[in-house]
Amino acid sequence: MKRTRMALAGVLALALLSGCFGPRVVFLPAADAPVRAGPDMCGRVYVWTGSTWELSRNDVAIPEGFYIWDAGDKAPTNAGKGK
Repeated sequence: MKRTRMALAGVLALALLSGCFGPRVVFLPAADAPVRAGPDMCGRVYVWTGSTWELSRNDVAIPEGFYIWDAGDKAPTNAGKGK
């Protein structure tokens, strides 16, 4: 019984620690430092309408491998609105 508890505790500890491996990233957008979309990434995106940027109402799947960077444009005027 004691071995079973110790084995279970070990498995739980490994499961909790598994999220601690791999690089940790803080996103600081810059024109000279693009990032690539990872797997299962989705979210709202801005779309150029020809005169302004519009925020999508729905989440959009971002294909893995797409590059994301700061294009140097001014921040959209309707940031955070909608949904």
